[in-house]
Amino acid sequence: RRKIFNKMIAFIRNVNIRYKSFYVEKKHINDAIEIVGKLSKQISNFIREHYEEFLQFNNVKIYYDNGQVEVSKILSSVFNALLPNPIFKKVMPYEYKLFQAADFLCTITLIQLKLESNLFSKSEMNFFGNIRDLKRNYIKPLKKKEWK
Repeated sequence: RRKIFNKMIAFIRNVNIRYKSFYVEKKHINDAIEIVGKLSKQISNFIREHYEEFLQFNNVKIYYDNGQVEVSKILSSVFNALLPNPIFKKVMPYEYKLFQAADFLCTITLIQLKLESNLFSKSEMNFFGNIRDLKRNYIKPLKKKEWK
């Protein structure tokens, strides 16, 4: 598993991409509508802040596997409301390396959040060895790809 993990890190480091993760802490929210609202607001604010950058592209394509209905609705409503002619593509994760990379980046973001909240499990610690190596070998290199 670590070999696959390292190959994905190497791929992401070598491809010209930027990413941004959006998240909410669900334990403080009891209502699914509030979660949808908070995520929609985060994504909307990000698009507005970087609107000129989005307009530089001929097409803005949103690839999603429709895994979570709420996320599909958020993506559709926010991108259609804020950008001219976004293109939505349903994907099968195994067909697109960049989709797999995006999923991987979300996993790294979750791991970082768990570290910050002291919720890192024993099995995760066994996989990564120690926190110093995790930060140096995985989190730090991928942070350089984050869209600020």
